Formats: sequence, C-alpha cells, structure tokens
Amino acid sequence: MSNNNDVFDCFGSDSESDNNSDEPSHSSIPTSSTTPASKEIPSNFSRESSNKSKIRDKSCGVLAFHPNTEQSLLLHVRNTIHHQNRSQHCAWERVLYEIDWYCLHRHWMMCIGPEKGMMVGDALESAIARFEKVLNKDETNPMVRSAGNKNRFLAVELGTYCGYGSIFLSQVWKKRFQNKNPVMNFRLMTVEINPEYATIANEMIELAQVQDVVTVLENDLLFDGSTADVGQLIKNALLQESDDVSCQEENRQGEYIHFLMIDHDKDSYLKDLQILEKSGLIRSGTVVVADNVIFAGIGEYIDYVHGLAARGIVHTCTKEANVEYCSPDVHKHCHGGDLSSETFKDGVGKCFRINTELLHLSVLNVETSNPNGTCGVMM
Repeated sequence: MSNNNDVFDCFGSDSESDNNSDEPSHSSIPTSSTTPASKEIPSNFSRESSNKSKIRDKSCGVLAFHPNTEQSLLLHVRNTIHHQNRSQHCAWERVLYEIDWYCLHRHWMMCIGPEKGMMVGDALESAIARFEKVLNKDETNPMVRSAGNKNRFLAVELGTYCGYGSIFLSQVWKKRFQNKNPVMNFRLMTVEINPEYATIANEMIELAQVQDVVTVLENDLLFDGSTADVGQLIKNALLQESDDVSCQEENRQGEYIHFLMIDHDKDSYLKDLQILEKSGLIRSGTVVVADNVIFAGIGEYIDYVHGLAARGIVHTCTKEANVEYCSPDVHKHCHGGDLSSETFKDGVGKCFRINTELLHLSVLNVETSNPNGTCGVMM
C-alpha cells in the first residue's frame, strides 16, 4: 500500500455521524432459524442498496492485515446495532450477522466464521447435553461436582480476538439450554493477550448481551515473547468468582474445564494445552476443539493429539472445511483471479463417541474411560 489512505479505502464508511451508511433493512437480518449461528452465510447476502453488498476489495482478502481493522469492525457493529429495531431480533444474532457481513464485504478477519462456528457450536451443544444428562442422573457424580459450583458447565476459549467466538459459543447455551434447565449454570472464560482486542471484545460481548455468562481474561505477555501460565490465570479467576470463602479450597481442587476452544497463537496450541493438562483443569470428559490446525500446518499439535489417540486416551479425526470468509476470494478466481478453493482448505474435527448405552456418530465429541484423558478434536 502506498499511503495510509489506501489502507482504509476498503473499510467503507462507518463514521459516527454517518447515520445511514450501514443501516440494514430489518428484513435483511435473518431470524433465529436462519441466523449465522445455525447455517452458513452465503457470500452474496443482500442489503437494501447495491453499494452495501459490494464485493470485498482484493487488498482486504484472506490473510490481509491492516491497521485499525478491529476498530473499524466495532464501529460498524455499534452503528448498525444502534439503528436496528432491537425488539425483532436477539442481540447476539444481530452482532454475529453484522460481523459476518463485514468480514465478507469489507475486510477479511480471523474470526472463526459461521461454517466452522456451527461445527464448534455442535460440539459444545453435545458436551452440554452430556453434562446435563449426568447432572440429572446423579448430582454427586464427580463430573459435575466442581468446587461448590457442581451445576456449572465451564467452557474456556483461548484467543478472544474481537469476541466473535465467545458470542457464538454463549448463544448456543442461551438458545438451547438456558430456559430448558434453570438449575444448570454456564460460564465461558475467554483469554486474550492483546489489551486492545480485549477492550473491543468486551464491548462486542455487551452489544450481544451475553456479558452475564462471558468473562474476558487478559493474560500477560512476557519479555521473552511467551505468555504467563494460562492455567493459573483461569484458576485465579475461578477463585475470584467464588462468593463462599469456605468453598475456595474445594474450588481449587475440584473445578475443571468441560469444553476448551483453542484459537489463539498457533505456536502456543500445544504448550498451553499441556499447561492446562498439568494444572488439572483438563480431565476425562473434557472436549478440546482447535481451529486452523490443518490450514496453519501445526504439526507438533497434530502429532501430540495423534499420540494420545494411539495410547487410547483420546479419539479424534478430521473433517474438511474452508478457511473463514474465503468465498469472495474464490469468487474472484472464477472471474480471472489467481486463487482457487483448494487454497483455502482447512480442517474440522469429527470424532466418534462410544458408550454402553448407545453407539452413534457425534461431531467433535468423544468420551474416554482413561481417568487422565482428554477428548481431542482437530480443526
């Protein structure tokens, strides 16, 4: 890019004073049955005017990074949410929809996106349903006896970024479980090392109205480029959330992660997974999902998970998917561009879950009888 103005050309206009620049028609927002959380978003979904459905600029395509993209996204979401009729749609549906629209039509971003997000959401739903089943059957089972919060399902996300994944995961709980089982609780702790991203994510989470179940934790980046112990960070946060001082020691010993989503620095996937294993936060029954493992070619993580599988500790396999928000780039290839769909192949984990009651196929979910085992999946 030759100058700073070019960097922002592909963002479009989202100034505070531009009241109509990104206001979608109410009919253009999907209902709960067609929200980005439940189906793949097509690359050409429409807005009222043609300029609002423009094709993303090539300079803002897959793996393009420009300064202030995250701030521009927040401004877009803030403005469009402000002008929409809030009584017609859930807040999290509106926020997810606007992020998807921005990433497809304005600037690619490294949010997980609706295609892989739906698969991760299915994994979370399966994990919560299994937790609920055990909870209803026997509340004294160790699986649900967690630190005075035995009814709480604990999910952890490594890599908050702008909050898309946190909103996507928490809306699974709110849509499918919150009103169904008022006894069960849900908490998502999401970890981010970039203070600016954490600030943006907090506002996104508030706009989506899921702040009651999501906590953003900022981890420290050390001088050598590594991060502070993520296991200790989560344990400290759990202790702070314990209102009953007498439960704190039980909390320290009993709380563990039921669902882990890894989507942060690719060089830290294996390191942080092993830290959480050693901390005792990952145990038998934990479901682990990792994004971009195939596209990013993280061999160490793949080899480690395959090693666990060979020892009978985890069951894991991989299902193909696409890199998030790649369809505009593929569309351009069909009209003379230099990229094809093969360029954007990624992976989504698909695992078999077997138990004595039922043998069936379960996407991204696996059980193990090993007392120290984890449930591993790769994306």
